[in-house]
Amino acid sequence: VHSFRLSRRSSWRVHAGLVSQSTVRPHQGAVVERIIAHPLYSAQSHDYDVALLQLRTPLHFSDTVGAVCLPAEEQDFPRGSQCWVSGWGHTDPSHTHRSDTLRDTVVPLLSTQLCNSSCVYSGALTPRMLCAGYLDQRADACQDSLP
Repeated sequence: VHSFRLSRRSSWRVHAGLVSQSTVRPHQGAVVERIIAHPLYSAQSHDYDVALLQLRTPLHFSDTVGAVCLPAEEQDFPRGSQCWVSGWGHTDPSHTHRSDTLRDTVVPLLSTQLCNSSCVYSGALTPRMLCAGYLDQRADACQDSLP
């Protein structure tokens, strides 16, 4: 949200529970009242890349809308742990197609040492970041091979 939080914040809406971007309608959704970025966020390294969106009105929980479970402050996530990722990211390695439908897949957590190696992210991961996916580009948080 860093590069967008000051521009047109009044037009921001949260559309909770939707799985298709084509069903989003203008002027619907919960209005974003305030964006609270982490005070230590770095635009260069993306360290502390987290923000809270304060809504003008509360969301109504349902079968498709609920609270997120946050881990304990010192919770350990061992290498190899399976985790869910979801998003509307690229659906092909060439990054030419995006999905209209929310997609998800399960990927293993990778070690920070491996991800920071010169053949992966060359030291870009900080201690506050997780790295997950497959090095063969089969599936990750940006693309997946699900039908």
